[in-house]
Amino acid sequence: MEPLQEHRRATDASRYRAELRRVLDTASPDVARRLAAIRDSATERTDGVVLDVFPDQDGEGTFAVWARFEGGDAFALDRRLGDERQLLAVVRSEHGWTPPVPDRPASWSTAHLGDVLFDVVAEWLDALVPPDGTGLYWEVTTPDGTQERRPVGPGR
Repeated sequence: MEPLQEHRRATDASRYRAELRRVLDTASPDVARRLAAIRDSATERTDGVVLDVFPDQDGEGTFAVWARFEGGDAFALDRRLGDERQLLAVVRSEHGWTPPVPDRPASWSTAHLGDVLFDVVAEWLDALVPPDGTGLYWEVTTPDGTQERRPVGPGR
């Protein structure tokens, strides 16, 4: 890659990360509340909580973040909490992205967008895992396995 292209890509990445994080931070109070409710719902047969980042298949920029339990009571707990497990959803509306996340830089591949989304979302969630949630492991991953599981929160 030529130096100018490399510089542009780094600048695009820095700008995208900062803008995405700004949007995520506006959702932090609600997400922290949901994570605390998830922690409070855990039973003795709950091993951990996995936070799944679902990037869209088209690579346009929409994504969702869902929590799910792992352990003996996972199925029952996931069903009981239902849609409360959805921490964030970015959708296209008639006025653009809701919430207003930045557009994917045109030079980025779908895979690169997925990598950056995962990194920024994992960093954001790391600070939101309840501080007294250390009896559980907390991890961020992607359901399709394109990213390594990343431990988050105070118990990592």
